[in-house]
Amino acid sequence: MECLGPQCAATVLEWLRARAAEGEPAGAAPTTPTTGAARQGFLWKAAPYQEDAPAITSAAELAGAVEHLQYAVFRRYQNQLTRAERGRLDNSIENALFKIDRYLLRIDPAERALHEAEAARIREEVRDHKDRVERLRLQARRAELKLAQLTTLSPETFEEFVGELFEAMGYEVAQVGGTGDEGIDLHLRRGELRAIVQCKYHKRGVVGSPELQKFLGSVHHAHAHKGFFVTTSTFSLAAEKFSVDHPIELVDGPRIVELVTEAMGPGARKEAEPSWF
Repeated sequence: MECLGPQCAATVLEWLRARAAEGEPAGAAPTTPTTGAARQGFLWKAAPYQEDAPAITSAAELAGAVEHLQYAVFRRYQNQLTRAERGRLDNSIENALFKIDRYLLRIDPAERALHEAEAARIREEVRDHKDRVERLRLQARRAELKLAQLTTLSPETFEEFVGELFEAMGYEVAQVGGTGDEGIDLHLRRGELRAIVQCKYHKRGVVGSPELQKFLGSVHHAHAHKGFFVTTSTFSLAAEKFSVDHPIELVDGPRIVELVTEAMGPGARKEAEPSWF
């Protein structure tokens, strides 16, 4: 029998209600969103990590502590943070590791062995991050010291200074220089990004657009994603306009100071600007 119009929809709806009533025992409470959410909750193995709790008391809390640690380590070492934020995360990481160790001492040795490897892996990751941060901090400090001596540097030493600065910013740096370098002094890599750098040590003078046009050819020839043109002097207005339309970042004297400050990290001591600009 063919059914059309609103009457058909009403009939189907009434039939569905009747079937639902037949399937529920008398007096049974209907399924609610809360009941469904409770069922879904059983799918999760980890319990929320309690920062202020003195101890971990179950395997679910242990799983939650591990998840907390993984995120805390990522946030601590992959984000720009203030000194206070870094301190809070360092304390949180150390406290979570301490509570994990105490929990592992209280459980069965066979079960303990399953979790000790993960705790050791996280500790090794934290140690590697700390070593890297310390290495970059020392590189940034060297760059800061050379910044104060920039008026006495030779062009070769200036290239070394720029290389150390980019290393402190997290780039892998390969120095080129010399004759036949095609305007490339440094090769940079950070993740998938490849870039080249040209350093111009000028105590006076202005870098114009012709030099940038030539440098753009080097960027394309090196199959780089972008180029950094670094100088102790300044750029002409035409050069600045040219860089806007091409993958070239201009780094002049004031920008060098900003990069050194960024490499030192948040809360770094503010130095007086050098006298050469």
